[in-house]
Amino acid sequence: MIDLGKWAFGHSKLVYFLLAVLLVGGLKSAYDMGKLEDPEVKVKIAMVVGVRPGASAHEMELEVTDPLEKAIRTVGEVDNTQSWSYNDLCIIQVELKSTTPDDRLEQCWDMLRHKVSDAEASLPGGTSVTVQDDFSLVYGMFYALTAEGFSERQLADYAGLIQRELTDLDGVARVELYGKREESIDISLRADRMATLGISPTEVLATLNGQNGTFYAGYYDNGDQRVRVTVTDKSRTVEQIRNMVIQGHEDDQLRLGDIATVESGYTEPVRNSMTYNGEHAVGIAVAAASGTDIVKVGNAVERRLAELQEERFPAGVACHKVFYQPERVTGALSTFFINLVESVLIVIAILMITMGFRSGVIIGFSLLTIVIGTFLLLFAQLYKLQIKQHDELKTLAVRQQTLRTTVEASRGTIYDKNGDKGEYK
Repeated sequence: MIDLGKWAFGHSKLVYFLLAVLLVGGLKSAYDMGKLEDPEVKVKIAMVVGVRPGASAHEMELEVTDPLEKAIRTVGEVDNTQSWSYNDLCIIQVELKSTTPDDRLEQCWDMLRHKVSDAEASLPGGTSVTVQDDFSLVYGMFYALTAEGFSERQLADYAGLIQRELTDLDGVARVELYGKREESIDISLRADRMATLGISPTEVLATLNGQNGTFYAGYYDNGDQRVRVTVTDKSRTVEQIRNMVIQGHEDDQLRLGDIATVESGYTEPVRNSMTYNGEHAVGIAVAAASGTDIVKVGNAVERRLAELQEERFPAGVACHKVFYQPERVTGALSTFFINLVESVLIVIAILMITMGFRSGVIIGFSLLTIVIGTFLLLFAQLYKLQIKQHDELKTLAVRQQTLRTTVEASRGTIYDKNGDKGEYK
């Protein structure tokens, strides 16, 4: 049998090299590991939403919901579906089997989109269908962008600039804007003017619908050259729409501004709005990609925002930090590593007291090497460094358990017809 002690003394250089690999590799692995506040949970549920304006709930069920459900059921990994049909709208919830591996989710969602796209071709005209499946994204950074002295349009433009710049960063999965109001051009028809001039709303709508259409105008052959013909009469401003010519039913022509009030504004009702310290703001939510280090991604986002603030933003435009998950993760990790160091030092101190200084140093150094080397092994096995209840949450997410709790029945005080307490069982 090999004496490991003698073998180690005989191959001291190899032992020193292995110790260096464990220490350096362990420290680097602890730095490079993905760090999250909570474990990643893959949501195996998607939502399919169909919209058909003007259809009743019964028509939506027969003509939209039922064909979509039949197509969705052909996906092998689908466990069950639930649907709700309303006027103009249907919602289908698709749940995959709990045994579907996490690395196959994207392939399953792609197959779902293909099936829905094929079924959409056979749906009634005017029906639009969307698939929403990215419920697993966690927006760990949230900022509020304010622009004192600027219009809402300018605020939205600066928010869009931040969205484009942050999306290009490594480790950023998605950047969403919250509280951005959609611009609109409001046309209010004046019934009295329309009655006087003999214009019907149908004629106005027909003119508006055909004004900005894109049509193929063909080409013009001019000798050896072939010139493309385009129609460029699209209305792009409020004034152009106000001056749009309406063709009456008696071959008369008039401007839209003569029978309607045309003005720019924002869509009503407001779907979402945001204020920061009483000032109108646009929220910017940043989600890190799966498997990335949220701390490093957060630092990259902060650096890019600082560059934009210095180089691109004028005075008055400011990006305020509302929620910043990397700070919480850094704090939790700092506490973890402090507790780890304190535990190792306490063990080494006890060993020195009980076994002597020399033996305590040797055993303590061995313990320290093993603890640091463990991070290298964890990194090699692609484990993620989690902070809160990793095993418990992971088990619940994979098995999709339903908790059952037995509630013991308890009876109150029972009185008889005379108002006296009765003894009943």
